[in-house]
Amino acid sequence: MTPKLSTFLSRINRKTIWSVAVILTLGVAAVGGYTYYSKIFLATRSADHSEVQTAIVRRGDLIVSASGSGTLIAQTDASFGFATSGQVTDVYIKVGDQVEVGQVLGQLDDTLAQMEYVEAQQALLELYSAASIAAVQQEIGTAQDTEFYAREWLEYLISEDVVEAEENLAIAEQKLANAQAEAKTNPSETADQALKEKEQEQAVTFLSEKLDQAWTYYENVYLFENFAQYETMGRGRNAKQVLVTETDPVTGEEVPDIDEPSIDDIAIARNTLAQARETIRENEIYLEVLKTGVIPEAATGERLTALYEAQLAVENAQDALQDKQLIAPISGTVTSLDLSIGEQVDKDTSSTTSASSATVTLFDLIADEPEDNETSSTITISKLSQPYTLDVYIDEADWTTVAQIGNKVNVTFDLLDGQRFPGTVTLVYPVLSESFEASLVHLIVQLDQRISQDLPAGTGADVEVVGGEVRGAVLVSVDALHETEAGKYAVTVLQNGQQVERKIEIGLQNDTYAEVKSGLEAGEIVVTQ
Repeated sequence: MTPKLSTFLSRINRKTIWSVAVILTLGVAAVGGYTYYSKIFLATRSADHSEVQTAIVRRGDLIVSASGSGTLIAQTDASFGFATSGQVTDVYIKVGDQVEVGQVLGQLDDTLAQMEYVEAQQALLELYSAASIAAVQQEIGTAQDTEFYAREWLEYLISEDVVEAEENLAIAEQKLANAQAEAKTNPSETADQALKEKEQEQAVTFLSEKLDQAWTYYENVYLFENFAQYETMGRGRNAKQVLVTETDPVTGEEVPDIDEPSIDDIAIARNTLAQARETIRENEIYLEVLKTGVIPEAATGERLTALYEAQLAVENAQDALQDKQLIAPISGTVTSLDLSIGEQVDKDTSSTTSASSATVTLFDLIADEPEDNETSSTITISKLSQPYTLDVYIDEADWTTVAQIGNKVNVTFDLLDGQRFPGTVTLVYPVLSESFEASLVHLIVQLDQRISQDLPAGTGADVEVVGGEVRGAVLVSVDALHETEAGKYAVTVLQNGQQVERKIEIGLQNDTYAEVKSGLEAGEIVVTQ
């Protein structure tokens, strides 16, 4: 058994100290002797002519406590290493140094990472250059020309009236959809939303009728005026244009021969116009993004995609550059360091941060074996701040009596012999600890206030956990108690030479005495056997 374990168990094996400070309220010795003779000896002799054991109910102080062993611990520990692999070029700290969160502690060779970061920045800046913006503006101009001619061609194919009616109807339908969406978003404004929806529905109905009328005119008039076939008859001055006719296969009538636009021709014209408008929209949004730096929601386009990828490349390169630095995740004291200049390190995969006040512990169980190149954390930072916190262990027998959150504690540090500091139990672990030779109750204790001395983590301490105490209470021997039912007790009292059973209410108790809340008075005699 190691000296440290022996020391720890010796503290625990002082066992639970049931401290009973009994303030006796007896008279002088002569009076006491007379009392014993007259009240105890004679009474016990006369009760059924047989001897019984008795005890006198007294008034005093009762303290229930348990002793244990404690160790000063850090409120937070962080063990970590580099987030990437590389060669160590600088180490800026040593064991014992105080560091702040975000402080750079070490550095890996970042030559290649610096180059990649610069290249990514240059690629992004190129998108913001005057030449790049000019190219976008030129593309917008070309698309606007395409839009103009594509619209004129579509108007020729299906008539200007139809194109205009379709556009007006599309606008009205979008407004109706917006009004319906707004009604779902703000249901409290029911009346106003209903009015808006009704107005937009009426507009859609009206414009749908206008579009139908435009198509009717197109079929009855526009096609004949613009696509009827003519042929030249005669020559010279006698030449004239004559309408070409054909026989209707259904009616047998002679009807004009009209070479109307095909469905494919119209679809191509529509697509050309839509693509030109989309090109203009995407590039105008792109230019606005370059000016403001804000990408609108649902914005699309090849240029926006390229911009996003360039920004992401800069962020990734910046992250890779930062990974070359060892940065403190918390403030505290460097308690361990395994790092030297020139050393080749691998990516750390075991970084952890733990808080002593945590009430939940999570374990990440990974079935796969770790790779050979995985390394342990290279540095540990401990945040030891006041009021101090201790890891405390007491005997498992004290679980029900003193292991309660909020119980008061008296702490005596090994380095400050003779000085006691008050504290409070802040955590009781729900399972027994089997880290030692015996099963122990694990507690976390925090001192109630700061102390003037600075102590290192790991400082040992003797700890007394107080389960309860009463002052000036009526006390009765636990040997006199008879449990009549769960939580209820009675005692046998010697009264006028007779044994009389009496129900009592008890409070705090230990292995020797119990506090009497009602049913007995100090000075009465009770039977203990």
